[in-house]
This record gives sequence, C-alpha cells and structure tokens, in this order.
Amino acid sequence: MNEISLDFLTILLPSYMFFYMAISMYARNKQNLVNRVASLLMLSLLFYFLGEYIKTALFPRYESLIVLFWNAPMLLLTISNLVHLSVLVAGKTSSKIRQFVLWIYLTPLLSLALMLLIFGPQHLYQPRVDGPSPLSPLMLGLAVFFVGSYILLSVGILLIAWLTTQLVKRKKMLIRLLAGLLSLFAWILIVTFLLSLAVITSSVSIALYFSGTLLWVVSLRRLITKYDFLPSYRDLFHTLFQSAPTAIFLLDLVGIVKEMNPRAKSLFGLLTEDMERIDVISSLSFYDDTSFKDRWNEFQTNETKNRQWEMKLNIQDQAQLDMIVSMENIEGAEEGMVILNMTDITSLKATERQLVESERKYRHLAYHDPLTGLLNRAAVQEHANVKIAAGEPFALILIDLDNFKTVNDTHGHLIGDDYLKHIADLLKLHARPGDLAGRIGGDEFVLLMPFDSAQMQVYEEAHSRLFPLSANPFRIHQKSIPVSFSAGVSLYADHASDLTGLLQKADEAMYEVKRSGKNAISVASNGVSHTK
Repeated sequence: MNEISLDFLTILLPSYMFFYMAISMYARNKQNLVNRVASLLMLSLLFYFLGEYIKTALFPRYESLIVLFWNAPMLLLTISNLVHLSVLVAGKTSSKIRQFVLWIYLTPLLSLALMLLIFGPQHLYQPRVDGPSPLSPLMLGLAVFFVGSYILLSVGILLIAWLTTQLVKRKKMLIRLLAGLLSLFAWILIVTFLLSLAVITSSVSIALYFSGTLLWVVSLRRLITKYDFLPSYRDLFHTLFQSAPTAIFLLDLVGIVKEMNPRAKSLFGLLTEDMERIDVISSLSFYDDTSFKDRWNEFQTNETKNRQWEMKLNIQDQAQLDMIVSMENIEGAEEGMVILNMTDITSLKATERQLVESERKYRHLAYHDPLTGLLNRAAVQEHANVKIAAGEPFALILIDLDNFKTVNDTHGHLIGDDYLKHIADLLKLHARPGDLAGRIGGDEFVLLMPFDSAQMQVYEEAHSRLFPLSANPFRIHQKSIPVSFSAGVSLYADHASDLTGLLQKADEAMYEVKRSGKNAISVASNGVSHTK
C-alpha cells in the first residue's frame, strides 16, 4: 500500500466521518448542550486528523510546530470533550460539576502551555523519518497521562451513572458506552507499549491510533442510532402528544380522524379500536348553532385568519361541553393533514355564566325595587337625566295611592305588599313602548311617558295609562279592594328643566287632587294645576 492510500484510509476517511458526525449531531438539536459538546468532540478529532495530514503530506518541514501547537491542543480538547460529554450523559448539572468541567478543559491545556514555555518546542519534539516516537519522554508521558486518565475518568462517571440509574434502556446504553471507552483505552495502551518497545514504528502507530479511534467513532454512531440518548424530536413529540392534558386529533382534509391522544380518547369515552367511529367535526358547533362541519371547507381554504374558536361539543349520552378549539394545517406533509387541539373550558364557562348572572342580578337589585320589580328612585333619576341630556320631551306622572294606610291597617302589611305588587303589575301590563315605570316611595309610583305636545293631549295620554288601575280592583280572600289614586303630571321642558323641578310640579298637581277629593289626574301648567 503506497503512502497516499495509507493517508486516505487513516486520516482523510476518518476526517469525513468526524465531519459528518459533527454536523448531524449539531443539526439534530442545536439547543441541547449534549449535542453541542458531542459535535465539538467530533470537530476536535477532525482537526486533529487534518493536522496529521497537513504535517505529513503538505508541510513536513513544520512538523514539530504543527504537532505541538495544533495536534496536541486538539487531542487534549478531544479528551476534555469526552469527559464533559460523559458528565452530561450521566445527568450531572450542579454548579460544582460545572466548575469541575471547567478545570477539566483548562488543566491539560495549561500544562501543555507551561511545558512549551519551560522546555521549548525543540526539546519536546524531534522529527524523524521513522522509528520510535518523535515526542520527548516528558511530552509522551503528558499525552499518555491525560489521555489515559481522562478516558478512565469518563469510564468512572459512566459507571456511577450505570449503577444509579433504574431505567433498563439507559443501563444498556451506558454499558455500551463503557465497553467502547474501555476498548479504546486498551487499544491506546497496547499501541503505546509497542511503540515504546520499538516493536512498531511511529508511522505504523499513527495508523493504529487512527484506526482504533475510527472504530470507536463508528461504534458510538451505532450506539446513538440504536439507543438515541441524544434527544429525538420524534420521540419528544410522541411523549408530548401522549401526555398532553388537552385533546389532540390528527385529521385528514375531509375531517376523518387518523390519530388521537389518550386525552381525546377519554373525552369521547372510546377505546383505540373505536377511533374510526368518531366524527369530531360533526360533534362541534359554534354558540350560534352553526355546525363546524358546515364551515370546514372555509377553514381549509384559509378564508379566515381566526384559527381558534369557542365551541360546544355534543357527544351522545354525555352532557354538552364547552371547548376552545384551535386548528393548524401541517405544512410539508405528502398528504394534507390537520391538527385539531381541544381544551375543555366547561367549568370556566359555567363560572363565567354564574358571574354574568350574578352581575345581572346585582344590577337588577341596584336599579329595581325589590318588592315590585319596578325601577327604583335611582334608576328613575338616571333614565330621566339621560332623556334631559338628549333634549327628549317626556311627561312625568307621579301616582300616590289613596287609602293605602287603611289597607295596611285593615288587612295587614303582607296584604299591603300584595296590593302594591298588584299596582306594579297593572302599570307594567298596560305600559306602552317607551314608558318607564318606577316605585320611588312607600305607596308612590312614577311613570315617565314619551310626549309630544304638538301631537297629543297629555291628560288623555295619562288617563289611558292609569285607567286600568281603577278598572281592576285588588282581590283577596273573596274580597275586592278598589284601587284609588291621585296623580299629578308635569312636562319636560314646559314645567321644569330637571328631575327635581318636574317632581315638585307633579307633586303640587297631585296634592291638588288630594284636596279636591282624590281619585283623579291633575296636569300642572305654568304653576297652575288643571284637574280632571
């Protein structure tokens, strides 16, 4: 075998392998420190082998400088990477371990720099055509010490990890790593021993070192492929898919389920073999009762930017569930696929509905009379102020029940309350569009009535609304209690420009009815009340 063929087999071919290993490990998951350190280990081996090739084939006259200032640091960096990788594979990440790893890198490199400063390159390396090692015994001892001790240190770290782990797959991976490192260590010892005895020449020892390292790299590659101790996106995705707390469906473009995770199966209460019977998109609908299936094609053609919705899920023999549904198309698949992610928000929606209902009740209580359900004084004032601010004309009718104290004294306060409810029901029943009825005191009611003085007579409008009160007596225990009232009417903005003034005018008109015999309606007019 000529020298060119030997260089190709022992130097260039391993360099290609190391380059491939470095790129593939880094590209697989560049965010992971294990991948980065493994990639750096392969790159340092690559540069070491390239240094050997440059030294022997291209610039033999600079052999000593290349060995001492290039090959030696690359070799020391390689074994430091090996220890670092072993620490990471063993799962050691404490701050003390990180300091330990830092010194693992610095110690051999500082030792080499110190030797170069003390002895100089000419005393540490003597180039020779062939024969024993060109390295001085001190330099050779340094190399053997660090290579051997670092390999043994890596073996010890992996051995501890093997003894402490409980995972069968991890144990197998660690024992294979241990076997590979021990084999490499034994090979280096044997070759170094034969070289020291001059049984083999320097060039042969280089070829043997390279061959052994290449075999170790190939075995490491097979180990990575088989046990995959470096993170795999496929396995990681599968783990996340299986353990996700949300229901995940993998659908084709027509909505047929191809895969689903355990949460999705439990949601539908079905086993794996029942998966083909699930029609997810037909089970989903929007809150306006539009079926998700009816809009499926629209979403497929990306006609909508919104890819997340709140929906109802209806499963046979189960209560309706509220869901947040998100949809994503898988880009680059040979056949179109869609991921449907469903998060159960039933309890949250129930809480939301309770809060909305509670808010509605609180607002109702804040603006309504608790006995009759009519607007209370604050609500009447607010509505009146809105009308006044808008310049909207209206009539205010103040109603005071006649003889209500007699009803209370004769029949009791409970009957009196029912009597007030009867009045309120009549006002609500005969109210017209735009009317607002309220109770502002014990037996005082108010009615805000839209009014256009150019088109209608205020008395006739008020009488048409209040006449049903007199025509519908209150009945209790086969007894009939007639309804009698006195009412005063004021107009905005003829009589006053604010609610206080309107109430005052209506009150004056109402008391005029009281003084005139009760059970009538009086309309205020420029300070004079007109009663009918």
